[in-house]
Amino acid sequence: MTNAKTRLWLSLAALLAAPAARAQAISLVHVASIYEDDKDRPLKQPEGVTCNDQGRLVISDTGNGRLVSLTFKNRRVGSASEVRVPQLPVPAALQLDPKGNVLVLDRKARKIGRVDPAGQFQGFLEVKGVPSPSSVVPGAFKVDGTGSIYLIDLTSVKVLVLDPEGTVTRQLDLPRDGPVFTDLAVDPAANVYALDAVGSSIWVADKSATSFKPLVQGMKEAIQFPTYVAVSRGRLFVTDQNGHGLGVFGIDGSYQGRLLGLGWTDGLVYYPSQLCVSEAEGLILADRYNSRVQVFSMTVK
Repeated sequence: MTNAKTRLWLSLAALLAAPAARAQAISLVHVASIYEDDKDRPLKQPEGVTCNDQGRLVISDTGNGRLVSLTFKNRRVGSASEVRVPQLPVPAALQLDPKGNVLVLDRKARKIGRVDPAGQFQGFLEVKGVPSPSSVVPGAFKVDGTGSIYLIDLTSVKVLVLDPEGTVTRQLDLPRDGPVFTDLAVDPAANVYALDAVGSSIWVADKSATSFKPLVQGMKEAIQFPTYVAVSRGRLFVTDQNGHGLGVFGIDGSYQGRLLGLGWTDGLVYYPSQLCVSEAEGLILADRYNSRVQVFSMTVK
């Protein structure tokens, strides 16, 4: 006789499999791996990547305390130049704004710095419009197409939405007492998604909400330890750090499968970190413990 635990597992498997069967399949094909800059200085445990559809790609080479700026066009990686910013000694997550500036979350400074296209430091992001701006500690952030900044404030346990000048225009309460939020994403409709690594869950707040509600709960069967999320093509791409791969979900929460796997050869990953998706070029992933960044073409079948 099938016991209760087995019945529960089968029910979960059916729940995960059904949406995946209905969804269009995503496939990735390895295009290139980036191991070093133009002067043969190797990457060391890079954590961040950001890209746009204009051929710009920036890597946070975290272990070396620097940024590496590249061109990426027609699925070809071009020149890779080093950018060192003393004010950002441990660069982690990155985002490009519409003006081509790189916003950098530095782990040591615990602040978001801005670096212009020429590689010059333009100062730290100053949050305005909250009672104690100096107490804001960003845990993760994203920039949308208008330049608005969405950040997780670890102090207030809120998502703060800032205009490009740093003024808070909206606040969203995050669930407390259990979840540990490691990243967030925003889609073109201004829906905000928050990723809980410990609970292996995704939460969502629509553009009129003041707090989050569950979208995907208890997805450890599919994602062991989710740490980063990106929105593209009507899907959520979730980095599974400990599971060494990516999970794909619809923006309605439907599970659509896994991509990649553990390994050291091209096309496999070892403790992956941040990813970015260029609508024109494909998916780029910081392959942290393999000390490289991998580039994939992406097709929808």
